Amino acid sequence: MPRALRPTWLISLKTLAGLHRAPYQGPTTAHFDGRRFHNLEPKPHKDLRDFLRWQFSRETQADWIDQPGPEAPPDVPERVEGDELRVTYINHATLLLQHRGLNMLTDPVWSERVSPLSFLGPRRHHPPGLDLDQLPPIDLILVSHNHYDHLDLYSLRALAERFPLARVVTGLGNGPLIRETGFTRVLEMDWWQALELPGGLTLNAVPVQHWSARIRSDTNETLWMGFVIQSPDGPFLFPGDTGLGPEFRLIRERFGPMRFAALPIGAYAPRWFMRDNHMNPDDAVQAHRQLDCRSSLAIHFGTFNLTDEGQFAPPRDLARALADHQVDPEVFRVPTPGFQWQVPPLDTEVARTAD
Repeated sequence: MPRALRPTWLISLKTLAGLHRAPYQGPTTAHFDGRRFHNLEPKPHKDLRDFLRWQFSRETQADWIDQPGPEAPPDVPERVEGDELRVTYINHATLLLQHRGLNMLTDPVWSERVSPLSFLGPRRHHPPGLDLDQLPPIDLILVSHNHYDHLDLYSLRALAERFPLARVVTGLGNGPLIRETGFTRVLEMDWWQALELPGGLTLNAVPVQHWSARIRSDTNETLWMGFVIQSPDGPFLFPGDTGLGPEFRLIRERFGPMRFAALPIGAYAPRWFMRDNHMNPDDAVQAHRQLDCRSSLAIHFGTFNLTDEGQFAPPRDLARALADHQVDPEVFRVPTPGFQWQVPPLDTEVARTAD
């Protein structure tokens, strides 16, 4: 059975938090004021008072229970060629994307906990769908932002030992921390920048509505982002973590209908605290429709107990939202760890329009 990563090396607390690095410096832009980054539609950031209000008003919820992993690991080919797009759900926001000979990982998390401390903080409630040693050769790792459940230094260090030539792409300011794990091919990107990839693919950094921090004092000093991979067979989206804002419509306008999107559906309660930065299932269905998406996969739920909704609330609420918006559940699927999907192609004419 796949297992979580239990750290066997020492990473200092300063490194885990990113305290040793100098703040990002670069030219001011519409979303960077010279010190901190901002969303396209800036939202008031929740301060310590808001956080304490949430913590002291939390409703008691049923304890999360541990879930089994897959009975057998999924059959993962070394490479996928041609127009096939194969998605393997590992856990949380960690996906293996295989397309046109390229193997891509998103926000890799294999650790037992997502925290600056290996013995405290949110722990996982099911094993990953694939072990690290069951991965095929990894070419590209996408890191959407620096929160502990997305930028996990223990997992990145294990991946750097196994795949030292993999390229890591992330937002502005995250490079120094990621290089601490041993990766040397690290590229920091700004929103709307593009990178040519093998196989006729193009990676695009796109805005999402979120925020960044390793500790409270470095809030929004590094950039958060999603990624659109353009392909002759139609574009696909990994947004990392996001609230519902204007970004999805802008992505649709720029890249056309999506063949596939991985859309977060968890960490949404209470809504007064989470709304701006985390979609709930109804928001995710709205995003699916705004993207004109052929196939969507629910992510960012059920692995770590991060907020106030119950363990099984996101899939239940998604089923209700799909019915309310008259979206076929077959085109917006809810995975368990190890789930694999050979994503259907876009209609030929739609894919040509998106190029």
